[in-house]
Amino acid sequence: MHHRRDAAGSPGFNATTIKTPSPSAAIIVPPKLPSHLHPGSGQRLFAWNGVAFLIPKRWELAHAELYKGVSRIVLEDDANPRLELDWFSTTSDVSRDKVQKRCQKQSRALTAAAEKVLEIDGLGNEWTAHEYRLPEAAVLVIGYCLPSPEGRPFAFFRLHFPVGHAESPGVTFRAVAQSFSWWKTGIAPWAFYDVAFWLSRDCHLASTALQAGRKMLAFEWRWRRLFIWHFSLADYILRTQTAAEWCRDFLNSCKFLPVPKWRVDGQGKLAYQRRRLYCLGHFEEIGRFCFQYQAVCRHLPEQNQIVLWVIHYRRQTDLQHLAEAFPEPDQPLPQKP
Repeated sequence: MHHRRDAAGSPGFNATTIKTPSPSAAIIVPPKLPSHLHPGSGQRLFAWNGVAFLIPKRWELAHAELYKGVSRIVLEDDANPRLELDWFSTTSDVSRDKVQKRCQKQSRALTAAAEKVLEIDGLGNEWTAHEYRLPEAAVLVIGYCLPSPEGRPFAFFRLHFPVGHAESPGVTFRAVAQSFSWWKTGIAPWAFYDVAFWLSRDCHLASTALQAGRKMLAFEWRWRRLFIWHFSLADYILRTQTAAEWCRDFLNSCKFLPVPKWRVDGQGKLAYQRRRLYCLGHFEEIGRFCFQYQAVCRHLPEQNQIVLWVIHYRRQTDLQHLAEAFPEPDQPLPQKP
């Protein structure tokens, strides 16, 4: 496999201290959320991989995947799946008539099983949605929006309302549809569970590890890698050590980052030294032609979290491109307004 290589320094064995962007570097200030994404009573913001919308507070992310350019997420409450969404971006014209015919064909059995089918109105011309009232008072809502030249993706929703549901299906779907937003470029929000941050759309989601008390998202940008962790129960962690000390120990135990041996420098920041075994480079570094690392950690008292960002990069200008991930020392990490 041949990778395009930029001019970059080769890996050295000497200790390396983290360098933050210079004061002259342009720190990207995350934009404010549009007003239609401000949660109302009983609502919360969900944002993932370039799309965002409002959902009931009790709904949480249960599953997420990306396959052949199609993103898919499933949200659930304490007992049942409640929302399924598949979306993708396309530059081709999508015929509304063809989409409607295909949806009608796929939903024939559902229509036959439903006691009543109601169209959900008041959504705008780009949306089509129907409420299927099933036996025993269960309801399924199926809706979709067509892509636009401005970059709106094709999005296909399924909302499940089991027997005994308290939400109004029509009101809930209208809230989702009317708040549905997308970011094709620029800085986009991420919001799920107790996690909230902004990140450039140039960074593409590569993998996730969402565990109780520890959420990790890995991104890639032109062979560079960016890892973002959110750790819960910060008050318990910080009883005996600082956030930087705890992150140092955590990173030194990460098997997928074997090259740097992390330490805390005299200013309380994370710094690293290359391990002797990899003085000439690790296969992951050679394949990516990226031999440098940087880490930033923050304690977020209001969320009772420790946030850790680690970038595996090629040259110093990469940090300027991702400046929103590496703010000046006295500034907090990007968060949801």
